Amino acid sequence: MPALTDPTSGKTPADWVNAAFECFAVDRFGEGHAALDEALRLDPSFLRARWLAMQCPRAPAPATTADIEAFKASWRDGVDWFERLDLGPAAVRAQVPGCLASTTPFFLHYLGECSDDMRRYGAMVHRLMSALDPGLPKRPVVRRRRRIVFCTMLLQEHTVSRLFVPLIERLDRNRFELHVLHMAGGDNPWARRAARCGTVHAGPRAAIDWRNLLARLDADIVVYLDLGMHPMTQLLSSIRLAPVQCALWGHPVTTGLPSMDCFLGPDAFEPPDGQSHYSERLVRLPGSGHALARRAEPPAPLEGIRRAAPDSLEILCPQSVFKLMPAQDDAFARVLEALPEARLHLVPHHRDHVREWLRERMRPALAARGVDVDTRLVLHGLMPLDRFLGLASSCDFAIDSLGWSGGMTALDLLPLGLPIVALEGDCMRERQTAAMLGHLGAAELVATDVDGYVARATRLGRDAVWRDGLAGRLRQNAPVLFDAEATTRAFSEFLATVQPG
Repeated sequence: MPALTDPTSGKTPADWVNAAFECFAVDRFGEGHAALDEALRLDPSFLRARWLAMQCPRAPAPATTADIEAFKASWRDGVDWFERLDLGPAAVRAQVPGCLASTTPFFLHYLGECSDDMRRYGAMVHRLMSALDPGLPKRPVVRRRRRIVFCTMLLQEHTVSRLFVPLIERLDRNRFELHVLHMAGGDNPWARRAARCGTVHAGPRAAIDWRNLLARLDADIVVYLDLGMHPMTQLLSSIRLAPVQCALWGHPVTTGLPSMDCFLGPDAFEPPDGQSHYSERLVRLPGSGHALARRAEPPAPLEGIRRAAPDSLEILCPQSVFKLMPAQDDAFARVLEALPEARLHLVPHHRDHVREWLRERMRPALAARGVDVDTRLVLHGLMPLDRFLGLASSCDFAIDSLGWSGGMTALDLLPLGLPIVALEGDCMRERQTAAMLGHLGAAELVATDVDGYVARATRLGRDAVWRDGLAGRLRQNAPVLFDAEATTRAFSEFLATVQPG
């Protein structure tokens, strides 16, 4: 059957999907969806267009609470459509890899607790992939020196490498044979560090080549460092390619996949009922669940941040735009209203147009409380780590994002003595900063509701003595966040003893 072509534009459905990819790649979400609408108008059965339309939002973050609910409803309708998809025809099955290798439910994950949705999604993805590839049969682990394969798309200057490459480095090579799938490829310091631990298999490669490589490696255990962040690892993890398959907490959301056995997370951050948030067996790594080393020297403040006025305040919220839900706008506005001498610094995105979109989304909420967005809100692009830490060192205190808290940012900022106001939520990704504050003896910075969050931020701005006392306490107690001995022992023992369930 010849490809359908739009007589007006001359484009096929595949052309429109490619155009949509280009738009999403530069965060032009509305234009991307317009292209998908054209693809589906020409061919409603074009799976990749439906998959992208289901997974991708229409803006960098929801503009309203109604937008959150609309996206969830549309996403669930999409999952329902794929659950009912007849996989019998070969032409349908041939389209499945293009879906799974295109995008993940990344944006859904920021819209609140989603473990039930992810269980449903994981079962659907496993069904799609299993129609193409049944994977490998489960076998017992019998090697004394176990073969461990770590998979990541983020072996580079990134949170995932910073947290977990040092943990891999601590593993005993007499006890384990280590392999790392460096799926993005490229030479960089993190890739070179991984190569000193074991064998690095660098990409980029096609999905089938990664699948076949995993089969040839005959791993005893596969550990994915960042499942949920990239479609390639989603595709590979959706079938069984090793006796034991695990996810580290680089993206702290359950995969929902029946092919995944364990989720390894930090015990210090998990609530008592943490298991209820995962389809995998939750393995609680002691402490903070990483081996990141504390920075030896404090960074110098960034020039040009602080104003000359003696009573000025600089507040930092360094979270990405997709963590900043609409409820955050009013919380920011209330803090700035209470502290008229303060400016708020955000580091939400690397693209100018996304930062400006966020500014305009926030404008009505801030204006309603008499806060001038253009003078009181400073939007920074993403920056190298040293410069980011310099920005943080120039600020008086920080406020965490509501819903999905800072993890790596809290690990970076708290040792500087920068107090952070946090709101403790129900699941691990909503509790990271709050848990760290508790371990550092600064639980008074943790709120249980938005009113308490605003009140704590207001007091930090007004009470310099309290703020300075907290800063000293955070700096003094910071080493507890970087004690990796117990984490390393538990991780090693898990890798040495776990058996297929």
